[in-house]
Amino acid sequence: MVNKIDSIPFHDSSLGTLGVEMEWMTVDAVSGQQISAAPELLSRIVETPRIKAELFTSIIEINTDIHTNTPDAVQQLLCLYRQISADLKAQNAALLSSSTHPISHWRDQEISDDPRYKQLLRRLCWVARRFNICGIHTHIGMPDGDSCIHAMNQLLPIMPMFLAISANSPFWHGEKTGLAASRIKIFEGLSQGGMPFYFKDWQDFEHCASRLKATGSIDSVRDIWWEMRPHPNFGTLEIRIGDMPGNFADSAAYIAYVRAEAIAAAKGDKQLTPRVHPSLIRENRWRACRYGMQAIMIDPLTEELIPLLEWLEHRLDRLAGLGAESSELEIVRQRIPHWRQHGGGAEMQLRIYNQTADFAAMLKAMREQDGWK
Repeated sequence: MVNKIDSIPFHDSSLGTLGVEMEWMTVDAVSGQQISAAPELLSRIVETPRIKAELFTSIIEINTDIHTNTPDAVQQLLCLYRQISADLKAQNAALLSSSTHPISHWRDQEISDDPRYKQLLRRLCWVARRFNICGIHTHIGMPDGDSCIHAMNQLLPIMPMFLAISANSPFWHGEKTGLAASRIKIFEGLSQGGMPFYFKDWQDFEHCASRLKATGSIDSVRDIWWEMRPHPNFGTLEIRIGDMPGNFADSAAYIAYVRAEAIAAAKGDKQLTPRVHPSLIRENRWRACRYGMQAIMIDPLTEELIPLLEWLEHRLDRLAGLGAESSELEIVRQRIPHWRQHGGGAEMQLRIYNQTADFAAMLKAMREQDGWK
């Protein structure tokens, strides 16, 4: 039994402020194989919190300042991408936008020289060594801890939709997995991975975190790696379930949609998305993992089967009726026709491979078609 509940201060933010983290693989510019380009890159640039090392030396993280809308955040991400890409040319390296590398193996990746990552490896062993995966983390400002928990509860049934529209990891070690988003299956290996839980309020979350810390399950709140979690230091709700999208336009649409949902969730009452049984959320999560954009989802409100993109169009109308920013919703709406015709990142990878049957050609085409130039 936990005798003492640790108070976890929530550093309040303005509702809807936005920060984005994106994880990129560094690859050889010719072969497309992952290479350990991050240490040299970081040694040659002016130190900045916007560009950071990751667990593996063949992955680099870029993250934004605090913004108040999606276009500004995306523009900063674009500038950071171009800066890093220019610097990587000295190493004959490039950036790859994929949540798993189609052919490079986790065993071949070097661990970054960082005490936290070394501690992580000691604790998680083989589970951590397999973490050759990339995602997109979207932070939405929340005014207080209770609002953050309220929004998280509201978004729990919607989380699988975030995964479905970002799905971009159909290959693993040169094998077609049959999944649109295989990354999520790797992430499940964490003891504190997977879906979060419904909480009564912020104090209920504090009790959960205190229990985990008192039992030696975590060292701090940072060790809770749920696919959506409160980030009290930033004063945000952090949505982490998304695959690293396949291109620039998909990234912008994903960010805009997540932000619109999170703001509506914080503002709305419990009728926006009534509490549903976790078994339904888990099933939708599987459907998103397996089929991505092509998924037939279970509507959390009606429990009727509906194609993902049809559900999304209805959902955007609902968010508009709740006062969501029209400019943000329009970014998503403009992307839906492309998704209907071409699918998302997973479909793009599979389509290129089916045309070439050559991974080197596929990786080159992925970089040429990512739209970040």
